[in-house]
Amino acid sequence: MDPIARLDRLPLGRPHLRLLFLLGLGWALDAMDVGLIGFTLPALTREFGLSPVQAGLLGSVGLLGMLLGAALGGRLADRLGRKAVIGYSLFLAGLGSLLTALAPSLAWVFLFRFLTGLGLGAELPVAASLMAEWSPLRLRGRMVVLLEAFWAVGWLLAALLGYLLVPEYGWRLAFLAGALPALYAAYLRLSLPESPRWLMARGRVGEAEALVRA
Repeated sequence: MDPIARLDRLPLGRPHLRLLFLLGLGWALDAMDVGLIGFTLPALTREFGLSPVQAGLLGSVGLLGMLLGAALGGRLADRLGRKAVIGYSLFLAGLGSLLTALAPSLAWVFLFRFLTGLGLGAELPVAASLMAEWSPLRLRGRMVVLLEAFWAVGWLLAALLGYLLVPEYGWRLAFLAGALPALYAAYLRLSLPESPRWLMARGRVGEAEALVRA
């Protein structure tokens, strides 16, 4: 049987749930990073004396990065594979958050938030694609929705960091915590399976068959 046809007919099992958890944790860390700017903006405003316009721009520059990252992520995923792009983009997002924590001036904060958004924007749609491409046909939409539910977990983590860390230790420590995706990316590069559909499209039929049989 064609490996894709077999994949579409497989019952929901442990490999699907494991993939959901691996990708979901990445989504939660991404959401945490997106949410952090909202919970740290008052502290950033006090430190840098931001005007309302500057504060609004700082809150939005990451979204601009996400827009560009989403446009690039899909193209790169078609060339390099879903697994590679998820790993690289999560690493970029975590690195951007780490550099934000170390930023010496407001201009650097803007730049590093843009880089963070670039990584986040590239990772999110590719992760959803990988989840959909691994899921049984009848459950595909449900699995993607479950993946997206991890976004709420990330915002809860951002709120906790904002409440527990920022008043006592400042905004920089909160962004240091936001660097966790960089570490998680290294683990994902070893743990995530590639998309069998992408492998088939690249003519790597044997690898796709081995993944589906595993």
